[in-house]
Amino acid sequence: MNKNRLKLKIVGLFAGLILLMAFGPISIGEETGETELEIHGIEGNTGEVVVAVLNVGDTIAENIIITISVEGGILGKIDIHHECVGCSQCGTTLDPGAMKIESTQEEGFIIGFGQVEIIVTASASNANEVTRTLNGLVIGPIIIITQ
Repeated sequence: MNKNRLKLKIVGLFAGLILLMAFGPISIGEETGETELEIHGIEGNTGEVVVAVLNVGDTIAENIIITISVEGGILGKIDIHHECVGCSQCGTTLDPGAMKIESTQEEGFIIGFGQVEIIVTASASNANEVTRTLNGLVIGPIIIITQ
């Protein structure tokens, strides 16, 4: 009787392995796949840089972080760094097809003269980081994207 049970267990084990190899692992619960973010637009405005980030993936982007850096000007006097990690108003997620708008306005009013470098980064816990670097020109409070 013990030999028959052992044979059944071995046959069952092999059958399970064959099914696993044929169909792959079976997961229980919600799948959290990767999504894709795109920096959709960067615009100069009066005293601020405005950025639009779009979720072009198929799943919700979770724990989204957007950073905007504006550096340069005459004597390097323009130095603004803004990081959005979500708040009660905008949240920490971004639905597929949805867009999130961020601005440097919270960090201060940009005013000065000269060329600046604008670096924008967007990431999420389930998406690869994307970065765009542009050049701009600041004339007083006017910011013009030149590239």
